[in-house]
Amino acid sequence: SIEGAEVERPVVEVSDADVEQMIETLRKQNAAWAEVERAAADGDQVTLDFQGFLGDEPFEGGSAENHDLVIGSGSFIPGFEEQLIGAKAGDETEIKVTFPEDYQAENLAGQDATFKVKVHKVSGQELPEIDEAFIKQFGVEGGDVDTFRTEIKKNMTREAAQAVDNRVKQQVLEALQKANDVPVPASLIEQETDTLKRQAAQQFSLGDDFDVSQLPDELFADQAKSRVQVGLLLAKVIEAHELEASDDEIKAKVEELAQQYQQPEEVIEYYLKDEQMKNQVKSAVLEEKAVDTLLAQARVKDIAMSYEQALQAAQQQQGGEEDAENAGDTSSQQA
Repeated sequence: SIEGAEVERPVVEVSDADVEQMIETLRKQNAAWAEVERAAADGDQVTLDFQGFLGDEPFEGGSAENHDLVIGSGSFIPGFEEQLIGAKAGDETEIKVTFPEDYQAENLAGQDATFKVKVHKVSGQELPEIDEAFIKQFGVEGGDVDTFRTEIKKNMTREAAQAVDNRVKQQVLEALQKANDVPVPASLIEQETDTLKRQAAQQFSLGDDFDVSQLPDELFADQAKSRVQVGLLLAKVIEAHELEASDDEIKAKVEELAQQYQQPEEVIEYYLKDEQMKNQVKSAVLEEKAVDTLLAQARVKDIAMSYEQALQAAQQQQGGEEDAENAGDTSSQQA
């Protein structure tokens, strides 16, 4: 039981202004670069040669030719990009910077450096028109602008709903753990630690033959214990309230999950034919029911949030542009 625990539930309405902002983000993501005959400004792309020096000595990895750098992208060390504002094609200049103290190359960390730079060209962004060709990139057949806006709003609303569900679920599970500090068998923690190690190896592309035992247990032990504890507690909630997942509920959940793929019908068929996948969906349905049961015991406080705030609050999710890609891309994911 989490009787009396307080849970904040974001209330989000995707506005027309949010949709227009999303479309602008999508235009910027699909912008072309066109050479301009003017000084570089923030947001422009500069094509340059550079060579870095510590004192009078060039350092390894500090040079490149015909490198395209977008001013304001934050892809170079702090202070570098800003000094390119005002530069023109043909300019040769020196840029002075200090490498951050925590820079990955120890020989450069905290060091003052000088970069000799030659600017070849300056390019400005050309945003695409919101025409049929642009719209069709996002899977909207017919290229109709109103349909495009409707699809984007639908996807943004789905993203926001997922973000709200994640935020609420996170608080409910935290309250459940706080109220019930159950002992966790060491063998289950070991199993979960191994699972987390494998996920980390996959995430960082360490290769199939990487020996995950090289990763230290203490990096994953707390998270493993927490996950096992939550799993055991949710199982008790499901058992105590005799929660069940019917075939219709499993099918409805599969249909909901399939909506984010390009060929939803194929995804639905794949999930429902594969017993292992079907069981995973069944577990997800039961978990949702358990969270809803616990939520009914809590004091729920609704808090109005914007689309952006809701996505950030869910779990400090990735920046807006990636969310933009997900919401705007109505059909990019392959089954």
